[in-house]
Formats: sequence, structure tokens, C-alpha cells
Amino acid sequence: MHSSALFFWAVLAVYAAMNAYILARLFQTLSGCGIFRGMACVALCFFALCFPLGRLLASILPDGLYRLIAVLGYLYISPMIYGFLITAVADVLRLLNGIVAITHTPPPFSLGARVNIVFTILLMSLLVTLAGAWNAYVPAVVRHEIRWGAERGAAAAQTPGSIRIAIISDLHLGAFRGAGYLKKIVGILSSENPDIVLFAGDTVDDAAFLRATERRRAAADVLSSLKPRLGAWAVMGNHDYYAGADEFKSFLDETPVRLLRDEAVKPEGELLLVGRDDRTVMRIGGRREGIDGIIRKYVGEYGRGDGSIPMIVMDHQPFDLEDSENSGATLQVSGHTHRGQLFPVNLIVALMYEKHYGLYRKGATHYYISSGVGVWGPPVRTVGRPEVVILDLRREGA
Repeated sequence: MHSSALFFWAVLAVYAAMNAYILARLFQTLSGCGIFRGMACVALCFFALCFPLGRLLASILPDGLYRLIAVLGYLYISPMIYGFLITAVADVLRLLNGIVAITHTPPPFSLGARVNIVFTILLMSLLVTLAGAWNAYVPAVVRHEIRWGAERGAAAAQTPGSIRIAIISDLHLGAFRGAGYLKKIVGILSSENPDIVLFAGDTVDDAAFLRATERRRAAADVLSSLKPRLGAWAVMGNHDYYAGADEFKSFLDETPVRLLRDEAVKPEGELLLVGRDDRTVMRIGGRREGIDGIIRKYVGEYGRGDGSIPMIVMDHQPFDLEDSENSGATLQVSGHTHRGQLFPVNLIVALMYEKHYGLYRKGATHYYISSGVGVWGPPVRTVGRPEVVILDLRREGA
């Protein structure tokens, strides 16, 4: 079984356990409420099933029905997480209350009090979700300056003094993000006037978006307004693979954004850009070329980086960061982590990567791992902001 399948089933097991706990506590707490208890439990089961059913039956359901189930399932995830956390905290307080009488009326509580507790937990989880939904729709512009060239001496003097790089990662065009949101992002890019725009993977969310002709065409039209001086470039992300590599490339071919799959280019001779294929290719029987191998493959056409120009590596998933350092890259841009997106998922994500968000440096190589400008799953962010990243790459002494 592939690691992606194992991860999905592990997530599903945790998801099932959380919902079983919520269901058991709901059924117990609403004892004596008659038909209301049954209706509440049935509603919980219905929403809880939407997420796994949408994922498991995506390839056989009609597109409209799939989108409806997927949207309901994704909308449920955030209230479920925070409902679970608040219920767990409430249970701890309930147990303590039975021991030290925190309230004037220790358990067992009256029917009215128990109903009020259920509605309070529901309201609190919905308020957290609504705040996270607003946060997820208001992108921030994050700016950094990176100095380069000190380690490479006078050879760098022939390059431009500064190159402005815009990074867009994890856009996840799909059920919750389409041409309208994309227009907002492109508007931000236009106001920042970058020299080059880099799409660092997961531009689309699923195959349903690529099959939806009108939504796909509308997004392509918005992207067609991008005209940075050194071009717009993209690499594959894991979701771009899930959506279909060939269909994703076909979508980008309708725009000015050029896809790099283990390829290197040298826009206007001002920088060497290496676009790595996503690690997902290895799960489907393909192989990924090393950075030096990619550069060697294109040496006749573009020339190997010799330190006279900055070298930028695009790699969606920020694993094996030493690869870029060992190749002498100036900068690597990545995404994928979403900075965790939801608390407490961010605590787990932080343990999975050497660096899961932000600016980082190893030796002479700089890294930027973006939290992404879109969302996966629920259209909610309770950790971090969606971000458009602007990096001013300045040559030392310029």
C-alpha cells in the first residue's frame, strides 16, 4: 500500500474515533430529550459520513452530487474538530466538578443544563469556524529581502542588482476557490509588480475542477492577465497529481504559466530556475531527477549555474532540504504544509518537517516554505494567514 493510502486510512481512523466520541457524548448528554436526541444524532452521522463518502466515491459519483457531498463534508470538519476539543475540555471540567464542586450544582446536571451545554459547545465551535473562514479569505502579503552573492565573489557583478520574486503556493482551485478568489490574488500580484511569479505546487485541488469546463476556463482567463517580466512558472504538487498530471498541464497550457517537471530554464539569462517534479511521481512508479542531474540535462541549452547568477529551486514538499544546499542553490521555494492550517494540526505538522513555515537558511542556501494562499478541506484557517510571498533577491554590493 502506498504511503499516501496509508496516510488517508490513518486520518480516516482518527476521524472515525473523534466522531464516535462526539456521538457517544451527544447521545448520553441528551438523554431524556426524546425525538430531539435522535434527530441530533442522525444529523451528526449524516455530516460525519459526507467527508469519507466524498473521498471514496469521487470517481463514480456524478460531478454535481460529488461536489455537494464534498462541500458538506469539508464544511463539517472544522466544527467537528473544535466540537471534539471543547467537549473533551468540558468532560475534564465535569469530572473535576464531581470531585471538588467547581459549580454550585455538581453533576448529574438537569436536562435543561445538559441541553444548554450542547448548544454552547455547538455555538463555540461554529464561532471559531466562522472566524477561521474569514481569516482564510483575507490573504496577507509577506515580504522578505534575501542577500546573495557574498560567497561567490566578483562573478556575481554581472547580474541585476535586484529581482523581485512572487511565490504563490497551495492555491487549491476547486470547491471553495475559483476565478473570483484568483482574481483577488492576481490583483495583489499586479500591485507588487514582481519580475517573476512562481507557483510552488497544488495549484488545483482535484479532478472535478479540471472537468468543470466553465470554472476551469474562468480561472485560465484570470491567469492569462499575468505578464511578469521573467515569466510565470509552476511545479507539480501532490494534488496536481491527484487531479491528473496531463490534465493539469493542459490547463496551464491555456495560460501564460509554464510548467517545469524536472526541468531547468534561464529566464532572460538573469537566474537559473530549477523546477523539480513532486515526490508523488515516485508513488505511481515514476522517478524524480536530482537537482544536479536536471542541470546537467539542460547544460547544452542553458549552461550550468556557476555562481554568476542566482539559482532558484522550486520543490513543492519541503523534504530533504540538504539537496538544494548541496547543489549550491541560492534559494528554494516550497509549500505543501499549509503551516498546519487548523489548530492543533499545526503542532503535528511542525514535528514532520525540518522547517514547516517561513524563511530558513542552511549554509549559503535560503529557503522559504509558504503557508499557501488557499486551503485544503474546510475553507477555514485558525493558524496563520493565507499569503502572497514577495522576496526581493538582492546581490551583495548592489
